[in-house]
Amino acid sequence: MSNFEFISGGRELLDLVQPLWEKLNKHHEMNSKYFSDKYRNLKFEDRKNKFINDKNLKIKIDLIKEKEKDLYIGYCISSIDKDLIGEIDSLFVEMEYRNCGLGDKLMNRALEWLNINHAKTKIIGVAEGNENVLEFYKRYGFYKRRTILEQIN
Repeated sequence: MSNFEFISGGRELLDLVQPLWEKLNKHHEMNSKYFSDKYRNLKFEDRKNKFINDKNLKIKIDLIKEKEKDLYIGYCISSIDKDLIGEIDSLFVEMEYRNCGLGDKLMNRALEWLNINHAKTKIIGVAEGNENVLEFYKRYGFYKRRTILEQIN
């Protein structure tokens, strides 16, 4: 872990997340059987505006920087709404840095923040085609509660 620096903040870090978010979005596009077009047409600015425009939403962003390469290699965005519903909105670690415990570190930091801010409920949305992450989230006590279906036009 000594090769990595964790940077925490709020909305001011959103622009640093963009390249990593775009990789995650591309991953969803490539792995989604039914919704590839939605991901192909999803723009970071739209996602960013959700966080900027909702003033009732508390935001925490954790970034991981690989010190030697001076490169951001992972992030987690967490939020809490006015009803104290906490969400792990987005989490990503570059493929070559997976299995180093960085995803665990991001999850623990996010959950700690949600707890400190008294989130009553904690949720994570998992995209269709990305079900392989369910086992990772189970390690933190997250289980499938319901499945929401969306009609394709």
